[in-house]
This record gives sequence, structure tokens and C-alpha cells, in this order.
Amino acid sequence: MRALAAYRGVLTIREARVLIGASAASQVGDWLYNAALLGYVFSATHSAAWVGAATISRLLPYVLLGPFGGAIADRYPRRRVLVVGSLLRVVLMLVLAAVIAADGSVALVIGIVALASAAGSAEQPAAMALLPRLVGEGRLGPANALLHTVQDLAVVVGPAIGALLLAFASAPAAFVVNAGTFAVAALLFSTLGRHKTPVSAARSAGAVASVVAGLRTARVTPFVIPLFALVAAVEFTYGAQTVQLVIYADRSLGLGAGGYGLLLAASGVGGLVSAVFNGQLATSRRMTLVVVGAAVLACASQFVYASSDVLTLALIVTAAAGAGLVCSEVVAETVLARVTPGETLGRIAGLFDASSIGAMVGGAVLASILVNATSLEWSFWILGAGAVLVAVACTRGLRGLDEASRKRTEALASRLAIIEHSPITLGTPQLVLEQLASSSQLCPLPPGVDVVVQGSPAHAFYAIADGRVAVRRDGVVLAQLGAGESFGERGLLDNAPRNATVTTDMDTTVLRIEGAVLLEALERAPMLTTALNHSKAGRGLVDVAADESQLIDDPRWPNA
Repeated sequence: MRALAAYRGVLTIREARVLIGASAASQVGDWLYNAALLGYVFSATHSAAWVGAATISRLLPYVLLGPFGGAIADRYPRRRVLVVGSLLRVVLMLVLAAVIAADGSVALVIGIVALASAAGSAEQPAAMALLPRLVGEGRLGPANALLHTVQDLAVVVGPAIGALLLAFASAPAAFVVNAGTFAVAALLFSTLGRHKTPVSAARSAGAVASVVAGLRTARVTPFVIPLFALVAAVEFTYGAQTVQLVIYADRSLGLGAGGYGLLLAASGVGGLVSAVFNGQLATSRRMTLVVVGAAVLACASQFVYASSDVLTLALIVTAAAGAGLVCSEVVAETVLARVTPGETLGRIAGLFDASSIGAMVGGAVLASILVNATSLEWSFWILGAGAVLVAVACTRGLRGLDEASRKRTEALASRLAIIEHSPITLGTPQLVLEQLASSSQLCPLPPGVDVVVQGSPAHAFYAIADGRVAVRRDGVVLAQLGAGESFGERGLLDNAPRNATVTTDMDTTVLRIEGAVLLEALERAPMLTTALNHSKAGRGLVDVAADESQLIDDPRWPNA
């Protein structure tokens, strides 16, 4: 019941429904087109090598271009990135349908496939980076779980539609229908609000420099690299099993060529069932145990396949592994979104996507080599042991995650309480308050710090959590503000320079909300605009700002 209530909370948010629905349409298209593509290539060539080339051309662009797709998601408005990427794939699918209808070469088909994957390389990073802005941090776990649930449904629905179209219509018709799914996604994405991209060096830096900055952020941000490695181990296992389980279903289970489809369906069912608890697990107090345990569950399935040929057991283990795979992804993505700075989240998501798909491709390649060099059973044991060891080793890198998660939850609750008790937010919808709290920062300061300087640009809004500040204009003290009062909105509302300098009189903690975030909130909550206009600061008494490249104007702040 708690899980259903959490999901209902996410689905009451219109933009969250839109993003999840558009992603579902896009994912159905991806999987429909994958099934139709491989079926067409094999029927045209009767060559496993060409089928392998088609698969590589579909996946490799995500590995090579995923980091650049993340940089694009950080550089441009994410709605625009999602819409343009979907429209490009509409065009490319229609071109693909025309080439196939004209009996074009398979090499040309594979080239268009690579272009389509390149066009979609920014979608996942943009969606992952946008989701926290739509639902707030408190709903991020259930929102990620819902997003993965529709993706798991797409794994079942998409190939089925593709197979039916190939069987009863034609290959060109399958790609035309696929173009339609991307058109639906583009239409839905276009209805999202105009969420401003956080200020980021990615806007001015070149593509390579942006990716390098993303890599640097991943390296220095706690828990990011271990989470990358953990999910890579799971995806490596999944990729290996796309080769191993085809042979296992035929030789060990005696199910014939269609047996892999049955195991794939069991994995999908496990992923869907995991939706019941993934939302809650993503906010668990034992985050490390959850994410490592789920990864080990997925990877250790290799050992069962190596030692058993019982169909019932194989189906149960496959379903459990599917649940572990989805759970580890949901929890890892939720943690990444929480620990990564908003202005670099797109690049981190792009790197995460690229490393995951790269691991999956690596697993498939290595499994093929090991099956031929040793045996199917030994490939299960060797690759399973390697993946489990990597997953367990990640526990060391995740040490402290539970405590950090607890402190972050408490800090979020503290920031939300400050915003809720501010007179200017009276009557503001709870969702807007939670989104403001998720995007805010608590800044403890010593006495004598100029929070802002008169005449500087307006970049942020401030609420005083405790302590006191003095407001000066041209050196004359105009007022003193204490806990519960706020300042900084006037310059944001009027897009004007600050009209006063605000200095801490004593040890003071201020809550800082980025200007772009506040202005977005005003669009969704008009009553907040009215309250700001009638506040003491709103009448022009006080105004504050922060320099674009650092938290505030005064250079002492970063060291305060």
C-alpha cells in the first residue's frame, strides 16, 4: 500500500506523467525497432555476422557518444534535447523504411541504424537529469521505479509488436510504426515546461572539455565510481546472458530456439514485480545493503545456470535476477541524482549510460569467446564469479553511503521546514515547496560576511534560518532581519541589480535558492508571486545576489 501511495504521489504531477509516458513510447519504439531490425537483417543475409554487426551498430554509438549526449543535456534546455532527439529519430526511421522498401544495401541500413542511435544518445541523460526537477528529491525513488517499470513493459511489448509486424505486414511497415512511437514521444516531450538548465561551465566549454569536466566530477564525487562499477557488473552479466541463455535454453533445458524468449519473459516479469518494492528500497536506511544485495542477486544467477537444468528453478532464478537488475539500477540512479550537482547531472547520467551499455556489450563478447574456448558451464562459473567479486568489492567504495543518505534526508527535512514556515510561502502547493527544498542550500556563515553587495546582479533568493543580518544602502543601515525573514527576491522579479548590501551581524545560517529555480516555482504557484511582492523585501527594502561563478559575491564565503 505504501508503494502504491508513493507511485500515486508521483503520478499526480502532470510533468512526471508526461516524462514517463514519453519515455515509455520511446522505449517501445527502441525495442520494436530492435526486433524488426534483427529479423530483417537475418532474413536478408542469413548471416549471423551481419546480425552481430547490426547489434553493434545499434549499441556502440551509445557507448561512444553517451558522454557527449550528457554534455548536451547540461548545455541546452532538456526539453529541447528530448524533443529534437525524438524528431531526428522519426526522420531516420522513415528513411530506413524507404531504404528497405527500395531493397537498399544492408550496409546502408546499418549506417542509418548507427545514426539513429547517435540521435538518441542524449535522451536518457536528459530524462535522468530532468526528473529530480519535476518530482523533488523526496519522490525521486518512486519516480525512478516507475520509469524503469515502463521500460520493462517496453521490453515485452516492443519486440512482440515488431515480430507481429514482420509476420503480418512488412519490414518497412515496422519501421514506419516505429517512427510513429518516436513522434508520440516528441509530442509528449514538447508539453513539458520550460525548465531552465542550471548554470554550468558546459555552456561555454567545448564538447571534449565538458566531457572531461564530467569525468572529473564523477571521480571526485563520493560514491559515483563505485555505483558505476556496481551497475556495470550487473549489465555485464546481462550482456553475457544474452549469449549464454540462448544456448542454455536449447541444450540444458531442451526448449529449442524459442526457449530464450521464455527466459527473457521471466526476467521481464521479475523486473515488473520488483516495482512493488523498488520505490521504498530507493529510500531505505540500508542503501548499501540494498544496492549491493540486488546486484549480487542478479550476478549470482550464473551459478545456478551452471549447476542446474531444472526448468522451474531456471525460471524462478531468472525472475529473481531480473528483479535484482532493475532494483540495482533504480537505487543507483536515485543515489546518483542525489549526490551529483544539478549542473553536471546530465554528464554523469551520460557517462553512467555509456558505461552500462559498454559493460553489456563487453559481457556478450567475452561470453562468446569463453563458450567457444571452454564450455557453457565454465563460462557461467567464470563470468559469474568475476561479476559477483566486483559487486562485493564495491561495498568498500560505498562505505558511508547510509550515513550520508540519512544526513541528506534530515537536511532536506530541515530545509523544507524553513520554507514551509516562511510567511511568503503560505498557500503554496506542497509539491512546489518540496521542489524548492530539494534545490536549496543551507549556508552557515560567521559574522561580518557580505552575503551580497549593492549593485551586483541578482542570482538567488535567501531565507534566514537563524542569526541576524544588517541591510545597508550606500553605507547607511536600513534594517536588520532575523530568523524567518527573507531577502533577494526583488532583483529576481525585476531582473535588476541588487539595491543593498546584506551583511551577517552574528553567526547566521541562510537558506539559498537559485534564482532560476525560484522563477520556475513562481510560474507554477502564482500566489507565491503575490506574497513576494507584498513582503518587506519585495517592497524594495532589501535585495541580494550571488556571483555566477561562486555561491555569493564575497570571496570569503567559499572559505567560511
